[in-house]
Amino acid sequence: MLTTNQKNIIDISQRESRYMYLGLLSEYQLQPEIISQKLDYTKLNPHQHFLFKRVLHGLNVYKADEIEALHWDKKRRIKKVWQRAQTEVNIWKQIICNKMANEILSIFKNSPFALGMLEIPETEADNSYVNKLTFKYLNIAYEDVILFYMSKGLLPKNYLELK
Repeated sequence: MLTTNQKNIIDISQRESRYMYLGLLSEYQLQPEIISQKLDYTKLNPHQHFLFKRVLHGLNVYKADEIEALHWDKKRRIKKVWQRAQTEVNIWKQIICNKMANEILSIFKNSPFALGMLEIPETEADNSYVNKLTFKYLNIAYEDVILFYMSKGLLPKNYLELK
């Protein structure tokens, strides 16, 4: 039977391998509070929740009358951040799909087609292609998206400490 310390070590190593797979390991290592306590989307305070939703959904976070009351420059900045977030997430999803495809293709070691496909780098992405797969389908949690946005500078580095 495993002790709680051994369980914590296994949990941390599984989390680290997950973040390495998602390409978020460097951001995970920069956030020591995530290591000591698991980041939980449901435990975000209202301000953190609002900032995350604004980056994720853009102006759709606001009601119509609130949008009209916003200054034109603020609307432009929110839209610009949202568009950049969508572009970054699209590329990230493509990279994750490329990793999944490479795992599948790696079993066909004698196929010239599969070997040719495996020569293409996992990080290659096409900006004109929109990846419509959901976060749920790709096994990406909102916690992962928060870390991703922090690593890309779309959320502040001190996001987890905001009140």
